[in-house]
Amino acid sequence: MAFYNMVNMQLMMFLLVGIGFLVRRKNIVGSTTRKELVDFCLYVTLPFNTFHSFQIEWEWTMLAKFAEVLLLSIGYNILSMAVSFFSYRKTRSDRQKPLRYGTIVSNGGFLGNPVVEGVYGMQGLFYASVFMLPMRIVMWSVGISCFLRDKIRLGDVLKKVLTHPCIVAIYLGLAVMVSGIDFPVFLDTTIEGISACNTPLSMMLVGMMLCEMKPEGIWDKTMLYYVSVRLIVIPAIVFAVTAWLPIPAILRGITVLISGMPAPVTTALLSSKYNGDETYATGMIFVTTVLSLFTLPVWSLLLG
Repeated sequence: MAFYNMVNMQLMMFLLVGIGFLVRRKNIVGSTTRKELVDFCLYVTLPFNTFHSFQIEWEWTMLAKFAEVLLLSIGYNILSMAVSFFSYRKTRSDRQKPLRYGTIVSNGGFLGNPVVEGVYGMQGLFYASVFMLPMRIVMWSVGISCFLRDKIRLGDVLKKVLTHPCIVAIYLGLAVMVSGIDFPVFLDTTIEGISACNTPLSMMLVGMMLCEMKPEGIWDKTMLYYVSVRLIVIPAIVFAVTAWLPIPAILRGITVLISGMPAPVTTALLSSKYNGDETYATGMIFVTTVLSLFTLPVWSLLLG
């Protein structure tokens, strides 16, 4: 069933990505507007989508799964940091930055939420939102340190994490879910409507980004190694380890799928800001995003 849902999800993603690609190619949406739409997705539709995922009936038995998700996420982050630390040592500095960042951080929020929701529904989206909490902390601390030699101040990290709209949506959603608050119909419909915009908007934005990218000349042995690590090696290790853990199938599936997500868009943005190879970072996003449309269904099939 999960494989069937994933195949349908990927076909839908292909169409949405293709529509976004054509929209950008025909210049219906310009470069500036596309960047503004990315912010709109990250700061509006994705937080609403995250908040909406918590609008389920709370049962205290869910607390154990909540803790399991956090532990799985912490384990994944430790693995990705270890792989990043031992890799790319002979790569030139400006490419080493995005490669290490793109190994530690996956596109679990921007792309992962729609995929998980398509495969596992609202319950899966709920657990995926919890899974992203440690990942966002790592993203704004260890991840950003890949680009900066100076130490990151703890206060700056806490401020970025605690005030990020997606994180705010998590603890607001938890508060509403545990308290059992029922919203008026008009408010509930509004939240649900904005949440529903997230998947088509995010997928079309991926298509627009792919249209703007110029991956010529970026395919080399290092890129091949990175693609293998990001889409195959890390999720394979997670797949093998979680097979021995006494956890529900849905938690195992979410962990494997998010660990196999492509490089995040922030890889190119941070490379541009902190003297990384922006062109190479863009190629990382392009190649892993396209190939993930094939590797994710394979992982779904293996998950059964």
